[in-house]
Amino acid sequence: MHAHYGAGGDGGGSRPPTPLPGDAGLYFLGPLHELVAVGLHRPALEALCAGQRDLEEPPIDRAYLLKILDEEISRQFGQPLRPLVELVLNAADAARAPQPVVEVTVADGRVDVCDTGAGMGLRAILSRLLIPFATDKRPGIDLGRFGVGFFSVLGFGLAHPESFSLQLTTGDGVEGWAIRVVAWSGDDEACAADEPAAEAPGRARGRASVELTSALMCSVRRIAPLLGTRVRVTSAQLEAIAVRAYLRDALHFFPASRALVLLDGAAVNDGRLISGGQIIEERIAHRAGRAPGSARGPAGDARGGPAGDARGGPAGDARGGPAGDARGGPAGDARGDGLLARFHLGGRGLLPSISAATFHAGVKVDACLALAELALIDFPGVVELTEGRDALKVGPEFTEVAAAFHRRLIQLAVARGEGRRARDRLAEVAAQISALMLQSAGWDDVAKDVAAALLGPGRCMVTAERREALLGFLGPSVAERLFVPESFWAEREWQPHLPGERELLEEELDFDPPETLSALARRRADLAGIPLLLARAPNPHTTLVALCRSRPLPGAAGGAAAARGIPGALPLPRIAERRPAGPLPCLGTRRLLLIRDDSAAVRRPAGWSDWYALRAAFDRASGVREADLERDLIVGEPVDDAAGAALGAGIWTSGGEP
Repeated sequence: MHAHYGAGGDGGGSRPPTPLPGDAGLYFLGPLHELVAVGLHRPALEALCAGQRDLEEPPIDRAYLLKILDEEISRQFGQPLRPLVELVLNAADAARAPQPVVEVTVADGRVDVCDTGAGMGLRAILSRLLIPFATDKRPGIDLGRFGVGFFSVLGFGLAHPESFSLQLTTGDGVEGWAIRVVAWSGDDEACAADEPAAEAPGRARGRASVELTSALMCSVRRIAPLLGTRVRVTSAQLEAIAVRAYLRDALHFFPASRALVLLDGAAVNDGRLISGGQIIEERIAHRAGRAPGSARGPAGDARGGPAGDARGGPAGDARGGPAGDARGGPAGDARGDGLLARFHLGGRGLLPSISAATFHAGVKVDACLALAELALIDFPGVVELTEGRDALKVGPEFTEVAAAFHRRLIQLAVARGEGRRARDRLAEVAAQISALMLQSAGWDDVAKDVAAALLGPGRCMVTAERREALLGFLGPSVAERLFVPESFWAEREWQPHLPGERELLEEELDFDPPETLSALARRRADLAGIPLLLARAPNPHTTLVALCRSRPLPGAAGGAAAARGIPGALPLPRIAERRPAGPLPCLGTRRLLLIRDDSAAVRRPAGWSDWYALRAAFDRASGVREADLERDLIVGEPVDDAAGAALGAGIWTSGGEP
C-alpha cells in the first residue's frame, strides 16, 4: 500500500503547511501500520512534524511490525467490552479540572468517550498514542494504559470490519487533530475514495490475522483548535443495553474524586449504586525492592509506585470514595510510600447479581456470587493485572492488601462490640472472602489473629455433619466451644489454623486403651449397657472400642472449708467436677468407637429412653445409615415385658449421673 504524507506545523515546526492536493488539512492517508512506522523512526517523525512533504520510508521490518500490532489489537480480554473501560481510564488520567468529568454516550452501534483534559499534538499522537506497548503513565497517579486503549478498541474492527470505525479528535487548546481508522480493501483506489471495505465475512470471524490488521487504514487531519479529547467507536457489536449495563457494573466503585463518570448524562460512580455499609480506606506499606513504576506487565503497563501528586495514590484521591472528596488530608497525600486500598463492607448494591467483587483502581475485575454479604475490595493500581484484565496477580502488594482487609474486619468487630454469633459469622465470611476473592493471600499471616479476636480462646472447628453427634456425645455445655463453618470454602481455610474434633475430644475426655467390644464386655461386667451393645454388633471380636469419661473441670475442685476460707479447717476430700455426659453414649471416629462409662445408659440402663439411646447411638457410630436406623426403630422388634422389666420399665433417665 502507498501512504500519502502531508506537511504542516504541529506546534513545533516553523515551516508553513504544504497540504496534499484537494485537502488542506490532510496530513496522512494510508495503512495504520505505516503511520506507526513513522512514529517509531525518529527522523521520519521529526520530518513529518517539521512539515516535510516527501518523507523517506522508515527502515522498519513491516512483517515484524504487523505481527506486533496484530498481537496488541487482537488481545483477548476477559470481558470483550473491556477496551471501552480503558478509554474511560485514559480520559480520567487526562482530566485536570478540580472535579474531573468523563462523559460517555452510548447508542446502538456507537460509544463516545469525552473529556476536557489535556489533549495531544501531532508529535504526542505519533510518539505515544500510536506506539504499541508504550505508556506515559505517571507512577502512582495514572490508571489507564495510554495507547493500549486505542489499540484495543481496534479489535472491534477485526471482528466486524464492515461496521467499524474509530474517530479521535484531540487538542491542547492551541491546535486540533482528527484521526480516523477504518477497515479498507486492499486497492489504492478504494483508499483514495475514502470508502470502508466490505471484508469477506469468513475472514472477519474468529481469530484476528495479520492480513486483517494490515487492512486497517488511517487518516490524520488538522482541525480547528480545541481542548480535550473525544473518541467515537462505531461497531455493530456495540449493543446499547449491554454496554450500559457493563459500564455501570465495572465503574460504579470508581473513585468519584478521580473523575466523575457520566453515562448518558447520569453519574455512575457517585455512590448511588451502592447502598448502606461502610467504605474504609487503608494506606498500606509499599514493599521494598520494587522501584516505583516497575510493576510493568507484558504489554508495558507501568502500574506505578508510591510516587504521585495530591490525588491520593494509585486509586486517585479516594478519601471518601463515591461519597465525596477529601483532598489535602495527610492520608490522601501520595508523597509517602503508602498505597491506598478501599474496602466496602455491609449494605446492599442496586445490582442484585453482585454480592462481592474485587476491583483494580476502582474498576471491577471479578465478581463473587457465593457470598451473601456485600464486600467490595479495591486494590491499588500498583497491583498487576493479567493480560485479560480479568484477574489480579498475587504479589507482595496484593498480599498486603488482603492482610489489611482482614485486620480491618477485626477492628470493626471490636469497635462495634459484636456478640459471639456476629463474630462467628464474621470469621466465616473472612475465610470465604480469603478463599473465593483473595486467593488465600496473606491468610496464613492473619488467621491466628482473626481467630483470637473473633472466635476467642478454646474454640474448635467441626463440620456441620458432626455437630449434632458431638453435642449428643459431649453434652450441650460444650456448644460454646464449637465453631461450625457453613461453607466448604470457610472450612478449607480454617482447617490448618484451628483445632478440630480430635483435639476437642482429647481436651474433654479421659480415655482407656483401645480394645475389642467382646474384651470390654468381659473386663467390665459392671457396665450393664455393654451386653446390649454386644448384641447389636455384627462382629464384636473385631469391633474396636475405647471407654472414656469427662475430664475434671480446671479449678473446680477443693475442700468446702478451704473454699470458705475457714482458718484451721481440714480440707474435705477432693471431689472433681466434670461435665455431665450427653444423651448419646457412643460416638464413632475414624479408628474406633468411643463409649462413655459415665453415661447412665451404659452404667445402669433403666427404661426405654436408655435402651433407645444405646441402640441409636451405637448404630450411628457403627455407620448405619440414618434412614435404615429410623426404619429399624419403627418396624423392628418391640421391647417385650421381660425386656422391659429387665431394663426397669417405668424409670426414665436423661443421661448424666444416675
